[in-house]
Amino acid sequence: MRQEVYQDDRPLSDWSEKPAGRVFVHLATPPEWRRITGEAAPPSPVDRAAYTRAGLPWFDYFDQDAVDLAPTDTLQSVKPVGDWLGDDHAPWQPPTPGQTQQLKDAPGRPVADGDW
Repeated sequence: MRQEVYQDDRPLSDWSEKPAGRVFVHLATPPEWRRITGEAAPPSPVDRAAYTRAGLPWFDYFDQDAVDLAPTDTLQSVKPVGDWLGDDHAPWQPPTPGQTQQLKDAPGRPVADGDW
C-alpha cells in the first residue's frame, strides 16, 4: 500500500464538524498477539506473489501533480510496516495486464458505529 498526505484544496465548509463514526485498528506482532489473546497468531496474510498468482485485482492511485505534506510532530515517529515486519519484495511477480484497476475519486460510504 502506498499513501500520501496532501494539503486539502476544499473549503472548510465542505467538512462536517461532527464525526460520522469511529474505527478502532489494533496492529499486533505475533508475540503481542499471543500475549493479548493467549493463542498463536493467525498465519501471515498472502504475499504479493500469491495475490498476483490468484489473479486478484491490484489498484493503482496516480496523482503526479499533488505535493506531499511534511509529517506532523506526532506522525514523524510512525515507521512503515516494512521497517518492523520486513519487505516481501522477493520474489516479485508483477500484476498481469488488466489486473490493475485505476481508482476513481468516487465518494466513499460513511463508517457506522458497531456494537461494542
